[in-house]
Amino acid sequence: MTSLALYLFACCSLFLASGPGIHHEGGRNIQPGEWLLFETLDLQLEGPCYDVAFYRDDIVFMKAGEELLHHTPMLRPDPGSSQPLFVNRDISCSPAAISFTSDFARGYYTRPVMGNEQVFMEKIFEMSIEGKQVSGISQLSFSSDPSRNLHPAVSSDGTLMVFSSDRLPTSGGLDLFVSMHSEEGWSEPVNLGESINTSGHEWFPYLDRMNNLWFSSTGHNGYGGFDIYLSLYSNGAWGLPLNLGSAINGPQNELGFSVHPEKQVALFSRTWPSASRGSAIMISLNEGALDAAGIDEAAARDIILLIQGMSDRAPQEEPVAQTEQETVSDPVVKEAEPAADNSQDPVVFRVQIISSLYENSFPTILIDGMIFRTYEYFYLGSYRICVGEFYSLEEANAFRLRCLDSGFKQAFVAAFRGGERVTDPAVFKQ
Repeated sequence: MTSLALYLFACCSLFLASGPGIHHEGGRNIQPGEWLLFETLDLQLEGPCYDVAFYRDDIVFMKAGEELLHHTPMLRPDPGSSQPLFVNRDISCSPAAISFTSDFARGYYTRPVMGNEQVFMEKIFEMSIEGKQVSGISQLSFSSDPSRNLHPAVSSDGTLMVFSSDRLPTSGGLDLFVSMHSEEGWSEPVNLGESINTSGHEWFPYLDRMNNLWFSSTGHNGYGGFDIYLSLYSNGAWGLPLNLGSAINGPQNELGFSVHPEKQVALFSRTWPSASRGSAIMISLNEGALDAAGIDEAAARDIILLIQGMSDRAPQEEPVAQTEQETVSDPVVKEAEPAADNSQDPVVFRVQIISSLYENSFPTILIDGMIFRTYEYFYLGSYRICVGEFYSLEEANAFRLRCLDSGFKQAFVAAFRGGERVTDPAVFKQ
């Protein structure tokens, strides 16, 4: 596993350590949801499927009256001028239950198949895609059992698939299972366990670019109906589910969450159990609020991290595991206590690696496979994260190279005196 991948996993697992709000220079605590915009799209979702999904730069939905998958431009959704998803084959399934690899060369979807007892059962099929046409449709081998297998979610690299099934072992209802792809094909599915699966239903899994798992469930403590949950991926496993909070979840059913792989937008649907209708809701960045706060770092404008910040914390926060190879080594960061006369304090050099909208969002960071504590200061609307504590500029620059090699491409050396940032160029002339 690369150092960058390790870093991304660490960021995901530690991001939620922040408080409920973030400080703004105007003195007001801004809640994470205020950095996002919610727009109800003009898609006439009248069933039988109310969920939606992304396909390239379009939105996939089931067109009312035709019960076939159509697509319409994401920026100007218009069901009246939509087109069938593929020109040579009609696809009828839940829109959020069709999944594609990042190159859109392969797709996976659910289709009912008549079983031995003359009962239709959902099965998962694979297809090859070239342009607007599909070919080579075949049922996945593990899906040939008597169980229901539906809602496939494939990782961007095509190596993982999470799906819903009532196969054994089960916690009840539809559980989430994972299968891994190799040269031999798809492996025997494994139940994701009781921390994720419940006696209710777990539906519509989705894997983002970091393999974090988003899904809808009726079994966890929520706001009513199906709520959307997030399980962070780290070291080959998914953590405890986090509810996305009241800005997204409510007494209705929230289904089919997904994030556009290239644009900072997300999508889900909301349905009302007592009415045969649904709404497609798009989430985007509140660019005006971010600009006004002077926040321009790419990491601070990541919609995945922002939505994670809206999520409720896990019931128990597990401490960061440290193996013998991951022992905290020098330099260990300790915040300096300001002296009465800061001008007499020594200059300390640290390597600034990333920014965040949230206070204490990265208490530790992985660099070269080792865990380091961080130092944080607030500047121009966001928290700046630093690593290391050096009294030699040469040592600080050497550690900066290690940070660059670990994927922190904007790492630079910053100077501090008495806990305050020093910008005088003279301190760098050693």
